[in-house]
Amino acid sequence: MSALLILLFFFTLVIIGVPVAYSFGFSSLIYIFVVLAENSSVLITRSFGAIDSFALMAIPFFIFAGDIMKEAKISNHLINFLSIFTRKIKGALSHLTVIASTFFGAISGSSAATVAAIGGVMIPEMVKKGYDRNFAVAIAAASGFLGILIPPSVPLIVYGLNAEVSVSRLFLGGIVPGLLMALGFMLVNHFSIKKYKLTDNIDELANDEIENEQSKQKKRKNTSLIFPAIPAILMPLVILGGIYSGIFTPTESGAIAVVYGILAAFFYYKSITGKKLLQIAGRSAVTSAVILIMVSLAGVFGYIITVERLPSFLAETILAWTNNMMVILLLLNIIYLILGTFMETITAIIITTPIFLPLVQMIGIDLVHFGIIQTTNLCIGLITPPMALNLLMASKIANVSVMKATKPLLPYLFVSIVVLVLVTYVPEITLFLPNLLLN
Repeated sequence: MSALLILLFFFTLVIIGVPVAYSFGFSSLIYIFVVLAENSSVLITRSFGAIDSFALMAIPFFIFAGDIMKEAKISNHLINFLSIFTRKIKGALSHLTVIASTFFGAISGSSAATVAAIGGVMIPEMVKKGYDRNFAVAIAAASGFLGILIPPSVPLIVYGLNAEVSVSRLFLGGIVPGLLMALGFMLVNHFSIKKYKLTDNIDELANDEIENEQSKQKKRKNTSLIFPAIPAILMPLVILGGIYSGIFTPTESGAIAVVYGILAAFFYYKSITGKKLLQIAGRSAVTSAVILIMVSLAGVFGYIITVERLPSFLAETILAWTNNMMVILLLLNIIYLILGTFMETITAIIITTPIFLPLVQMIGIDLVHFGIIQTTNLCIGLITPPMALNLLMASKIANVSVMKATKPLLPYLFVSIVVLVLVTYVPEITLFLPNLLLN
């Protein structure tokens, strides 16, 4: 009963506008003082213990690396290179947005960074080519969430820590679902060509932000597009190849990504200065601090939920109602789809993982599989109002209302649900690569 009251108090604080991290802290303090009759040392020791993890160091590394790649305009070079393969296709820019988001997701580990970096370039370019502005927002918003499904992924790192699951296996598990989602979005693009009159056949992607010589010429040789994109193309290979070859851990790969990004930005592109790097580091540090403070205080909250046996109670209650795995998975999907519409991804993972983990283990679901199901659901939440962070960001870039962009987003939402169903009920989609490469 105490645990339910604490949960109610937590959600009340969140609804009235208290930051999520502080809501965790205040709720936990009340329980510690009133129920446990302990002093605040419990809060300190439990919160420190929650972030005393080598794996968590990967989060600030990947955030910093993604910010460097974004600020160095590396996404622009990546887009120009990928345009080589889409230039002769109808609706080329819509396909290019999906492909570029997939590649950038393998660099940044963040959906917000992917929408900002790729959407920031592609939405104005699509509008310039005559695309419907609302459709441009829809494709950029949907493609952006590939940033946390394609590894490396910050939410998967957080889940791995909470569920005590190998981050390497989680990264591998996200690859096939992420590629399926990308292919599904490109299929939507194909069927949207007639409706939205997407007739562009581009010989190149004009981009005023890159070099003046490139922006003046309408046709450039492929080599002039390939060489500037080499560091961006190689970065996912360095990160993921190093992890799966056993050369370094996911956390060490984050550090490698930072060093790689700095070297590429300074010496290859010469696009940032020492002063700019410090500014990027400051922003990355703030973003990382927000996440880690949330994780630390959520650790105390999770401890309280465990002490109150809420996860066990929930598992026993559901299993008393049904032990059908198909039904339970459907129920979990519905819960996560609803949560994703109003709760930030990492917050939802931190809150729900310790609650649902005993249930998932009791019915025999692989924890890597569950992590990908959970993340896929929350990805969909990023394009589902009212919260819909990706949709809000893309709408702001295009200066259109969220409501107007929602209608062209519906086919992408439908495809996302179809992929979610496949990922949920065909475990091999997720587990094939982890079992093949890491067993």
